[in-house]
This record gives sequence, C-alpha cells and structure tokens, in this order.
Amino acid sequence: MSATATCALGAALNVAATAAPARASVAECTNGANGFVSIPYHQSGTVRRSIHLGANDRALITLQSATIQGLTRGYAKISGSTRVGDQVWMDWTTTGGNGWLQCGPWYVRSDGAPNTSAAQRTDPSSQWLFRACGLVDGEGGCTGWW
Repeated sequence: MSATATCALGAALNVAATAAPARASVAECTNGANGFVSIPYHQSGTVRRSIHLGANDRALITLQSATIQGLTRGYAKISGSTRVGDQVWMDWTTTGGNGWLQCGPWYVRSDGAPNTSAAQRTDPSSQWLFRACGLVDGEGGCTGWW
C-alpha cells in the first residue's frame, strides 16, 4: 500500500462526522489497493440498496454484493438509461459512517452501458459499511448505508 493510500484511508476512517470524506483515486481503490479488487463493469450481484437519479429517474444506482475471488464483496453499480459521463462511486467506512473513504468516481463510457466501482470485502462488524453514490444530470445522491 502506498503512503498516499495509507494516509487517505487513515484520514477517511478517523475524521469527525461533519468532515468531508477522504477521496481516493481510482488507482487507490483497484488492483488490491486498500483491499479493493477490480471487477467487470457489468458485474451483477444481490442488490442491497438502490436509488434512482437523473431526469425521469433514468439511471439506477445500486449497492450490490457478490462472491468475488472467494469472498463476499460490496460494490456500487450504475445502470439504466445511462449517458457518457454519468458517475458512480462507493463510500466505505469502518467507523459506522463517522468518516469514510470515497472510492471513485468511475464514469460511464458509452450511452446505455453500466459501470461499477471496485469491490471491497464485507465484514460482520456493524461499523464496517458501504453505500453507493452517483451523479447524473447534475443530481447527486447516495443509497443508505449497508
């Protein structure tokens, strides 16, 4: 883990509830960094939370879980009538939401295509939580924590 990733994760997980989330680059949330793994843009699993965003609720943001590389992992997904530039990311906390790491955003690359965040393993702790977020047509929002 790089020093930057370690600092971003440490800052994210120890900030006050009123503080902004620590943002991690896509590189700090993929290919094993901070425990995240890269997954296919069309990955599907069990939907845990969801919200619609955009004009006429055209895009669906879901928090999903699936068995990936032998572990149950959570990730964010955008689908529906997506457009190039729509965004999806996943927030992750180990402090019950009192500070979190914003992992992403990932951008939709072609109209109508889904995209996913990287995936992070789940944990039975009630403090270890995820939520999926997106930005569509200038409207941003997040699912509830799971």
